[in-house]
Amino acid sequence: MWYAALTLTMLAATLLLYLSSKQQALLRESLPIAPYRYLSYVLLLAALAGWNLLLSTAAACFLWLLLLGSLLGWLPFLSLLRGSPLK
Repeated sequence: MWYAALTLTMLAATLLLYLSSKQQALLRESLPIAPYRYLSYVLLLAALAGWNLLLSTAAACFLWLLLLGSLLGWLPFLSLLRGSPLK
């Protein structure tokens, strides 16, 4: 259960990080940086602390970096599933 919760936390954090970028293509306008990007950083650090509680330090860092790289690599391709940006 904790693995799924931490994975969903990282998914939400990377989604907020991507949507607050000006190069994102999912929304018509990017989200404001001030609350959303900082919330994303807090969620990512909380997920890293959570992984560190469940796994050894090396495994937690590796899994956190692996998920972060995978999620940030795949999120831009979500815009290809739709024709036009959301309003």
